[in-house]
Amino acid sequence: MKSIIRTVLILMVLVLLFTSGCGVIGGPVTWKSGRRAGASVTETSKVIDSYTLQEGTAEEFTVANYYSDDMVVPRDRRIEIWGTAPESQNGKVVAAEFKGLKGSGVIKDGSFRFALQGTLPASKEKGHNIVVKGAPGVQEEFKDVIVGDIWIVSGQSNADLTFYGTLPQSTNDIKKLYKDYLAEATEEDDIRLLQQINWSLLNKAGVERMETPQDDVGKTTKWTVASRKKVYGTGSGNSFSMLGYFFAKELYKINPDVPIGIVMAACGGAPLALLASPDARQQFHANLKDRTITLNDIQLPSCGIYNAFIAPLTHVGITGMIFYQGESDALLSKEYTDALKTTVEDYRIQFGSDLLFLNVQLTTYGFESGGESLVGVWEAVPQMRFAQAEVKIDNSIRNYEIIPTIDVGFIKGDADGAHPYYKYDIGLRGAKMAAAIVYGIGDIEEEGFPIPSKITYDKTEVVIEYSYTAGGLKTSDGREPQGFEVLLDGVWTLVFPVIEGNTVKIEAENAQGVRYAPNLRYMTKLDSVPRSKDMTMANLVSGNGNIAVPFSVEFSS
Repeated sequence: MKSIIRTVLILMVLVLLFTSGCGVIGGPVTWKSGRRAGASVTETSKVIDSYTLQEGTAEEFTVANYYSDDMVVPRDRRIEIWGTAPESQNGKVVAAEFKGLKGSGVIKDGSFRFALQGTLPASKEKGHNIVVKGAPGVQEEFKDVIVGDIWIVSGQSNADLTFYGTLPQSTNDIKKLYKDYLAEATEEDDIRLLQQINWSLLNKAGVERMETPQDDVGKTTKWTVASRKKVYGTGSGNSFSMLGYFFAKELYKINPDVPIGIVMAACGGAPLALLASPDARQQFHANLKDRTITLNDIQLPSCGIYNAFIAPLTHVGITGMIFYQGESDALLSKEYTDALKTTVEDYRIQFGSDLLFLNVQLTTYGFESGGESLVGVWEAVPQMRFAQAEVKIDNSIRNYEIIPTIDVGFIKGDADGAHPYYKYDIGLRGAKMAAAIVYGIGDIEEEGFPIPSKITYDKTEVVIEYSYTAGGLKTSDGREPQGFEVLLDGVWTLVFPVIEGNTVKIEAENAQGVRYAPNLRYMTKLDSVPRSKDMTMANLVSGNGNIAVPFSVEFSS
């Protein structure tokens, strides 16, 4: 009996060693966050209802504000028409037609919504109008409508930062920096803009719009062509998002056969709770759930920006979102990762589509802005970068990509330490990644930025396998890799790894975690190029020079 017990105990120890990875027998352990990937979303945005067409009979109706001249409707997806009507029109029919597609719907409870029968390929042909009809002589018409991809630019102030900046000096700096790019802005481009500005919500009607998810955009929100006048405007309220415009412009340059619609849906200072739907917010950690901001003595409620700016877009066939947010939540980065995952998965449920989500990793910031010191959340920005990266490393969000930015942040001498000017680089990076994923133009392995796809560890070594290496990792300056640290006995310790193809190997005894680029606050301008090339503290790049994504993971004990 004793021998049997002894044998069982030995087997149990061996099993523990094998499963823990702490012994030679078990071999390396693969890091896992424990976070599960969400289920795929049925593409309801592409499902076309089959029904019997009817002629219009309504004597009075109003098509949603979202519809206007110069708009973009989605390619290869359902095109919905919706609006309102007096209760007296209940039971009557509204019909619509666009480029040979027809549809109709019955007014019920003072509203209507229906999809045209069929889909359309991308087309930049001008002169095509959407005609919405009721009874003879009753109709609304929207001119010069084109067919393409519609994107949302969302987040907080670095997402909605316009070409006017935030300070008089930054306005001058940006105008000078992007003089040539602004000269290229032309209505001849098949790029259409839909601007929503948080300042429009600072009134009684705006507050009401933020209280519950809205079915339509604001009354004054209209599509426009991307002329210089509309891109640069006559002030911050009439100027478009730099990030949104550069992303749209560069994506259009890559594939001019597909028109681009870009919609602003951001708000300066917004925590994630303002941008999430009520369903998503309910799942947030308590520390994040009730976060809000006050602008001009008006409190913007949780879910307020989602309700007013994003909810109205859930039926319009969105292709994807470029998202730049996190500064306001930086002190809560540990709770943020799960909230971000919840938000993205919920967007897909609300939109009925596995839309591409491009997340701009927080950049480097200055120590002051307009003479005021930037402390608090700004000191926690590196931790937020890690939170944004983790859900890519653990593959818990599908169709989710990271755009790193630590090399295009604040440059010493810039007037605004909180809002780096260099949004062109970010827009270009996002456009190249989107083109590779959505259009198959380019290879995501070449256009993406190195990020761990697998991290393993044992008693003596940490091995990081990277994706998006463009043929193999290297350093930007030819020196040994810098910027890596491992957690040893509770202390983060600098290490100098070895690069082997797509892999970084680190010798470390019983490492408890590994991280890359943990402390970068801002870079210094080293040459005439209007962005930093100083990567001496974090120099890992892909074979074609794309910078590696900052990250941090801790291993289970």
